[in-house]
Order: sequence, then C-alpha cells, then structure tokens
Amino acid sequence: MKNQILIITFISIAVGIIGGILIVLLVQLWRRRMVVDSLVSPNNLVGLFGTVEVPFDSTSKGKVRVEVKGSVVDFTAFTDEARVFAKGDRIFVVAMKGNKVWVISENSVTK
Repeated sequence: MKNQILIITFISIAVGIIGGILIVLLVQLWRRRMVVDSLVSPNNLVGLFGTVEVPFDSTSKGKVRVEVKGSVVDFTAFTDEARVFAKGDRIFVVAMKGNKVWVISENSVTK
C-alpha cells in the first residue's frame, strides 16, 4: 500500500512537470509568431479619425490626437482646407510626412 502511494505520487509529479514544460513550450512558440511593432507608420495612420487639441488653419500648424495601435498619440497637424479647426473638432488624417500629419475635416469625408 505504501509503495502504491509513492508510485502514484511520483507519477503525478512527473505528469505535472511534463505538462508544465509542454505549456511553456507552446507559449514560447505562440509568442514567436507574434509581431510586436510599436512604430507608427503612415500606413497605420492614414484613414484614421482624431480630435483637434491645438487650433490651427491652412496658414498655421496645430496639434491633433489620434488613437493608433491601441495608444493615443499627438501629432503636429497641417491642412490645406480653407477653414479654422477649433479645439475638439473631429479630423480625418489624409497623409503623414515625418512626424507631421495632413488632415481634413470629418465633414469633408462624410459628404
């Protein structure tokens, strides 16, 4: 009886260790497939909507806030539209050059 309990204990421990090793290996394989990239490229930003934080118009620069890749990011913004963008206005990103974005009003997109 005592030997059976020891055998069952060792088998249980071995199965637990082997199961744990398999789970760790599977998690490592899964993580290798994941691509982690926090860089914001023009492809990620163009086509997104955002909000004006610092007012601007076609003759000045401002600041807009856009949610990209799960983070909220502020960008220097320019526009070619003949209108004044006020704080809180919704914008649409049409281009990105360097760390600056060119935007149009949300209304221009929905027309």
